[in-house]
Amino acid sequence: MNDLRPVLLPLPLTHQAVFAALTCVRLLPSVERFDQEEPEKGAPVFRTAIAALCAFGAQQAVAPSQWARLQEQLEGFWPDLDETTNPFASYAFDACVALGEALALVQSGEPEHVLQCATAARDTVDMYVQDVTGVELPPDQLNAFVDATPEMQREVARQHALAQALATERPLTAAAVEQLRAQGGNEPLIDLTVL
Repeated sequence: MNDLRPVLLPLPLTHQAVFAALTCVRLLPSVERFDQEEPEKGAPVFRTAIAALCAFGAQQAVAPSQWARLQEQLEGFWPDLDETTNPFASYAFDACVALGEALALVQSGEPEHVLQCATAARDTVDMYVQDVTGVELPPDQLNAFVDATPEMQREVARQHALAQALATERPLTAAAVEQLRAQGGNEPLIDLTVL
């Protein structure tokens, strides 16, 4: 698996926040699908947080209290895998991990969080591939199998392309963020219709 560290870690915090936001955009459909069977909806929290992360990336002021409130709302929604029977809970859980890391990034400024956000997206692809193929292999062979799938190759390539595109933008503007969002497409990270 290609390492994002050399591309992502040197980026300014604003750029890392946009990377995390645009990664969460791709995970949002998993939350929307989970929401269909739940009384409490998580998608509005995700949309608000993604907008705030993009605004932060475009040099707009976001109050620390807003990050704390979003973190609280996310934790209130976060699926408990031991208590739910919703078949999309694990996918929504990974999306919550990604958004949680994004919010931790802007609150702490620690760049490890952006790497963990990227990992959460790849974990979703990994789970999806295993769910769809039903493959059962020893862990080392399983990792190699998943890494070679078109789905994982596509996500790794998307993450690298986004990080490299962000590296060329100094400083980020709202228009640049929207352009990156459009270039990344709005299709889901995984095909939820086959699950």
